[in-house]
Amino acid sequence: MYESFYGLRANPFSLVPDPGFLFLGRRHKLALSLLEYGMLNRSAFTVITGEPGTGKTTLLNAILDRSERAVTVGVLSHTHVGLGSLLPWVLMTFGIDGKGMDSVELYRAFAGFLAQEHARQRRVVLVVDEAQNLGTAMLEELRLLSNLNDGRRQPLQIILSGQPALRALLRRGELVQLAQRISVDYHLEPLGEAETPDYIRHRIGVAGGPVSLMTDLACLVVHRLSGGNPRLINQVCDLSLAYGFAAQARWITGQLIAKSATDRNAGGILPLNHLDHAVPFGEEEEKAEREQLAALAQPTAPPKHEAKPAVKSESAGSLYHRGVAFKEAGAFRQAITFFEQAGRDAGLSVKAKTQIALCYRASGRMAEAVRLLEQLWTGGQGTAEERRQVRYFLARTLEASGQVEDAVGHYQALRDEQSDFRDVTNRLGRLAGPDSSTGPSFSTASGAWTKLLSRGWAQLIRSSS
Repeated sequence: MYESFYGLRANPFSLVPDPGFLFLGRRHKLALSLLEYGMLNRSAFTVITGEPGTGKTTLLNAILDRSERAVTVGVLSHTHVGLGSLLPWVLMTFGIDGKGMDSVELYRAFAGFLAQEHARQRRVVLVVDEAQNLGTAMLEELRLLSNLNDGRRQPLQIILSGQPALRALLRRGELVQLAQRISVDYHLEPLGEAETPDYIRHRIGVAGGPVSLMTDLACLVVHRLSGGNPRLINQVCDLSLAYGFAAQARWITGQLIAKSATDRNAGGILPLNHLDHAVPFGEEEEKAEREQLAALAQPTAPPKHEAKPAVKSESAGSLYHRGVAFKEAGAFRQAITFFEQAGRDAGLSVKAKTQIALCYRASGRMAEAVRLLEQLWTGGQGTAEERRQVRYFLARTLEASGQVEDAVGHYQALRDEQSDFRDVTNRLGRLAGPDSSTGPSFSTASGAWTKLLSRGWAQLIRSSS
């Protein structure tokens, strides 16, 4: 309704957990790194908890989108103790017909499914949402399923997502064996006061709108109302944009936020924090907002001279870095748009097109990624270092898509040219090793990359403490 009025390509505050809008504040960045750490290290159990609306599902969608499609994912939601045995529902999640089977046959069917996926060089990830609704008996079933993993191969990973009650459940004495198998766990907190404006502006920017659409005071009032809960932030902001459109307001102010929240809160359903609607903010805050609005209303002076080539290069570099930021946040469509613009600069053409291919790969468009990287490689463009990077990412993408023989050829050529280039020696050793059947099931989980991620994970933990 209001998207075109505010120049938005999409609704920035939809309640759908879209990883394209993922905001990596301090807490969410740490949570994402821990989830990725668990995936790369093949953790049998990973646990993420948080109050409703804190962004657990969005994080899970983001980490699964980054899995290079080398995993088979099943999501078990709407859990409750009345399900009885959990195994038939697990099989149904993966499309396995267990009708008429007894418990032993169900277990064998699932073991056969895991063996089949392992033979296809894929791993199986079972995501259990709202896991706090499971009783101890069903959680014990999950532990028994994890016994299908052995020391040589780990075909099954289980991610438990739930509310804080899940942590209390896992601390019970009868679940000690399950708790001992949890390699990674994290409790997601709401956004802080300083992060809420960044979150709001990030989502508006991803949707293509002006980041100045909401004033500083408006963002502050949103935080006071929502307590930093992302889902409540979305609710308040979405309603305020509708009110702003109705009033034909160019910017969303603190007063407009307070007005829309007052009307919505009259129903008493949305759990917003109390706000003194008679005086929702102080005089100094209101004065600062008036000054901000006056500055925003000032017309932008046109440039006095034609842009020089140096300015063009800087502009292309800025576009490239914005693309990288969106890519790291999992917003691949938006990242590709910026890389395409940056790639018009001859000096950034190869780097930008390589990044586009990586976005294709991360979003599961493997054939397109291979095609673009092969075009770059055979085209002979770029510096010697850029061409080595292109060849490396081409090999990585071929490996992830199952074309191991072609990938090995590129890895060998890279090693012959530069013996210590990235992690090609480790990759060749793994692909040619005695257990090479497990090969590229999750290609990023080897060698230097795992060590690098581990170091980054440790740094994040230290910075958060």
